[in-house]
Amino acid sequence: MISRRAVLQAASGLAVVGIPVGKAMADAAYPTRLIKIVVGNAPGGTDDLISRTLGQYMTSRWAQPVIIENRGGASTTIAGGYVASAAPDGYTVLCLIGTSIVQTVLREKMRYSLDSFVPIAGVGGFPLGLAVSASGNIKTMDDLKAAAKAPGGVKFASGGVGTMGHLNAVKFLKTIGGTGLHVPYRNNPECLQAIAGGFADMMFASVSEVAPMRGDGLLRVLAVSSPERSSNLLDVPTTRELGLPQINTSLWHGFVAPAGTPPDIVAKIADVITQGVNQPDFQNRFKSLAFQTDVKTGAALTAFITGEAARWREVITENNIRVTD
Repeated sequence: MISRRAVLQAASGLAVVGIPVGKAMADAAYPTRLIKIVVGNAPGGTDDLISRTLGQYMTSRWAQPVIIENRGGASTTIAGGYVASAAPDGYTVLCLIGTSIVQTVLREKMRYSLDSFVPIAGVGGFPLGLAVSASGNIKTMDDLKAAAKAPGGVKFASGGVGTMGHLNAVKFLKTIGGTGLHVPYRNNPECLQAIAGGFADMMFASVSEVAPMRGDGLLRVLAVSSPERSSNLLDVPTTRELGLPQINTSLWHGFVAPAGTPPDIVAKIADVITQGVNQPDFQNRFKSLAFQTDVKTGAALTAFITGEAARWREVITENNIRVTD
């Protein structure tokens, strides 16, 4: 049994080195109550599914409830603003996705920035597939390049201004020296139906979305954006194989907390998320969706997020893409 005197001596030692006693003990005890993972989209999306799966694992490990709170709208910025202003105590966490990073450099008026958060853990992402209609005249990458370089260029669809589908298409067309007209839709399912019906020529969407429609004979997938071929589309070459290493985006997912969250708490959350991602249940569940695990924490994660913001800022600035609130 640890004596009261020993506890007091330990507390006295913490005070000497400048760590507030009450705070240090609270950090060591974390978590002691309900934790919220805030998701910037409606239930059912990949960010929601990943958060719920990891939340269940965290609950089982910590014997404290971890719930998912969906705060959709404004391209995830409603959720981002909510978490940015939350108490930095580890009990409110944001599922940060690639779109969330883009919004911080795309929107002219934001209540927060990436500096409003401390990175916890990145878990990986879903590669993008470059899709065209299965019944159209574009059958190969060379066909698409030729169409994009012809007068008038191509029509490319996306789920909205500033989405990963939009920015990747813009970057792709600039890389190959082509032109295109952006046709935004309300969401990716509408885009994919438009591509299948020939109302638009091309789009970038998650492999998990394009693979089933390819299997149904509605889409042709010309390339995937991952470094290695997707297990869901093994016969489809990567953009790197086709001489386009610049087109290397995945629909990234990770977790952050409000800036000022104690490092010990950040480390605890990062550790349990890492363990959860490596569980067979998680791997098996998301393998069919083409998820590619890529766990990052600490300095590596900070560098990744900073790099993503920088590269999309370049695309946004060069192409004068803006969203005004």
